[in-house]
Amino acid sequence: MTPLTELFPPALVAARMPQLGQWSPAPPSTDRCAWAGIDGAARARIIETATTSLGEPWPGLPASLYARFVRDGDRWDYQAPAFARRERLAWAVLATAVCGASADDAPRTEAFRDEVLDGVWALCEETSWAWPAHDFRVLGSHGTRQGLLPDPDRPTLDLGSSGTAMLLALTDAVVGNELDQVDPLVRRRLRREVAARVLEPYLERDEWGWYDGSTAKLNNWNPWIHSELLLATALTEESADRRTALVSRVLQGLENYLRAQPRDGGCDEGPHYWWRAGGSVFECLETLTSMMSTDPGVFDQPLIRAMARYPMATWIGDGWAVNFADGPARPRETAPALLFRYGLRTCQPDVAAHARALRGDAEACLPRQGVPFDLRRALDALFDAEWRSAAPAVFPFPQHTWFPDTGVLVARASPGSGRGLLLAAKAGHNDESHNHNDVGTFIVALDAQPLLVDAGVGTYRRETFSPDRYNIWSMTSEYHNVPEINGVGQCAGAEHRATTVTHRHTAQTDELTCDLAPAYPPRAKLTSWLRTFKLMRGADKEYVEIVDTWLCAAPPRSLALHLLISGDLGINAGGQAMVTPATGRRLTLHWDASLFTAKAEQIPLTDPAFTRVWGPVLHRLILSARQPAAEGQHTLVARPVAAT
Repeated sequence: MTPLTELFPPALVAARMPQLGQWSPAPPSTDRCAWAGIDGAARARIIETATTSLGEPWPGLPASLYARFVRDGDRWDYQAPAFARRERLAWAVLATAVCGASADDAPRTEAFRDEVLDGVWALCEETSWAWPAHDFRVLGSHGTRQGLLPDPDRPTLDLGSSGTAMLLALTDAVVGNELDQVDPLVRRRLRREVAARVLEPYLERDEWGWYDGSTAKLNNWNPWIHSELLLATALTEESADRRTALVSRVLQGLENYLRAQPRDGGCDEGPHYWWRAGGSVFECLETLTSMMSTDPGVFDQPLIRAMARYPMATWIGDGWAVNFADGPARPRETAPALLFRYGLRTCQPDVAAHARALRGDAEACLPRQGVPFDLRRALDALFDAEWRSAAPAVFPFPQHTWFPDTGVLVARASPGSGRGLLLAAKAGHNDESHNHNDVGTFIVALDAQPLLVDAGVGTYRRETFSPDRYNIWSMTSEYHNVPEINGVGQCAGAEHRATTVTHRHTAQTDELTCDLAPAYPPRAKLTSWLRTFKLMRGADKEYVEIVDTWLCAAPPRSLALHLLISGDLGINAGGQAMVTPATGRRLTLHWDASLFTAKAEQIPLTDPAFTRVWGPVLHRLILSARQPAAEGQHTLVARPVAAT
């Protein structure tokens, strides 16, 4: 890919960077005609939502809540009220604008304007905008705890800080003129806090590992934070020289991220995080090209085009997605309007169709109840006439996608349909962002219902991103669909990877073969473990086959194959099990009963992050070798049961 710093060289940035007030992603509330055009249903929901909190106290953020992360690992008792403050302000900004478009709404406009005033002041009075789990003073510069509370004299620039800066910047852009009518000090203080807490630390300090990968793996933080920094810069920074310097630094930071991305467009963090990884890359590029009124071919770049296809390729159907690494199997925080624009800008109509199908018959511009509210994404959708009027579409459901650099295969038996079998298989390595030890794992879905599954990740706590990460059951290979040899599972690290990876695709079949042995430590005494995943298409011969061929240095003490299962699990005689979902067709599993015994375990689930997706229980099917041999082969077959 052509480097962004070449597509947007410093001279171009300096020449085309607009002055403050000359560009905004949304019209100001004083543009009554623009805001009067908001759809009636959206307008009603905005006013209703914003009205519910009028007159209520703003959620408190006492120091003891911030301290809980260090004391007991909890991060949500602080983040929940902090998020609630920000959502409340965002809704109040929209309500001020839509009410102001009607002369009959003057009393409500004044009430919402005061709500914005209170929200801005509350955020400006917070000691820190960084979340407890991210604050450098709490974490320590080298992972050692330094204190319970944040240092206001040395702010940390994290997702919380950049997100708050973006929210305040959009507040400034949309209702800033109205705030000036109340007291110009409000806008001045807003801009001062954004500069002191976010823009100045970004420009003047070089300790941000998410910027260049120096102290942390480059992941979604980079494009996510940069997408918000761009808006904060464009909408609040008054100095022309600093605006140019900030944008130039953002371009270099984004270049750092893109240089580290696989050329196939895959996202090793999974489809849940794509919306803040690839999706935020698009937002950055969209902001840059709009702000500078130039598009130097950035959306024609092969990597940018490939990244747009990832959500479509990993879509299972009926709300389910392929969920390797952290992230739920049922993503919640999708942004179909963003993906729709991404598809159009990269001239990929199937991507745009997938985005429109994701929306279904839901409201076009505002997220469904219970989903975190993003003011920037809502504004983009509210003023995108093409998105609002887009005709209904069906999911493209591609037959086959192979990500050679990411090492992920997604193949379905019935292209263009959610019906039938889907196989998703992972080669890759165990040093991904939000990594699980899962080299060689796989997912099998039937009629858009995952039945052989990846559990995903529980509620984030201190342990999730600490040396104790791989003491959490759902991160370990023992709770993924991979072998366990001599009682040993896989290890984390870039050296623990699949090798000898080959892939074959025909009209009838998809195959992926890789050697899993390097993913295991030496004490497993494993010489090679070739695993071949195969999806066979055809009306009467549709099946998934997993062939394992192994060689150990000596006969192992134990050898087991693990399968994580959603739905009722019944083991029958003769090497067969039946997986029965709550609704839909059943799946049969077949193995060699002369070589392996079978045992089923229940995995009770209590964490809401799991129960929301899977209900109260998952099952683990353990196939144990009767007489473990140093060399052997086994075939597991999954077949759908014919509908009755």
